[in-house]
Amino acid sequence: MPEENGRSDFPVVDDDGEEIEIEFVDVDDGAAPEKAVAPASQAAAEETAHPLQAEVEHLREMYLRKLAEFDNFRKRTERERTEMKKTAAEGLVSELLPVLDNFQRAILHADDSEPEAFREGVEMIAKQFADLLARSGLEPIDPIGQQFNPELHEAVQRVEGSEYAPGTVVSVFTKGYIYGGRLIRPAMVTVAVEPVSPLGDGPPEDGVVAEGGDS
Repeated sequence: MPEENGRSDFPVVDDDGEEIEIEFVDVDDGAAPEKAVAPASQAAAEETAHPLQAEVEHLREMYLRKLAEFDNFRKRTERERTEMKKTAAEGLVSELLPVLDNFQRAILHADDSEPEAFREGVEMIAKQFADLLARSGLEPIDPIGQQFNPELHEAVQRVEGSEYAPGTVVSVFTKGYIYGGRLIRPAMVTVAVEPVSPLGDGPPEDGVVAEGGDS
């Protein structure tokens, strides 16, 4: 169908026989033009992002401030703990000074004292020293006749055929001590064990060291 100037040369009539003009319009098949971002939309996005950035900066400043406060608190607590230790040590040392004085007096007059009087004087000073430590919270461990306890005692010797039952502490070489509910030194003890048969098939108690032997 030939076309010129957008009009058809082929006649089209309606039901009454009248000619109908048809005009063709060119249509661009290309892609629709991209819509440009409106400046108003970009401004709105920037306006929304600005308070968010401000909030992030505010939170960062709060975090740094809290971090600094915590570090100051930690340093202050450490200083206070150190001062408390110093104060406690000073109090104990001041109470020990009279004991030191008595020891020095005993040594100074040792040559002029009778042996028995000197021994009694040293015993009194030792009791004064022990009482002072007891008031400070020191508890001695003297387990003669008690069952051996590896959490409180250290066996350094064993003895066979004693009047004590096997596993019982027979003697104490060195007393142990507990301070503030914690063991600071175990008691060094001798423990009774069952006699070993001549064939040597009777093993010693666990945790007990034979006299002159290794554990």
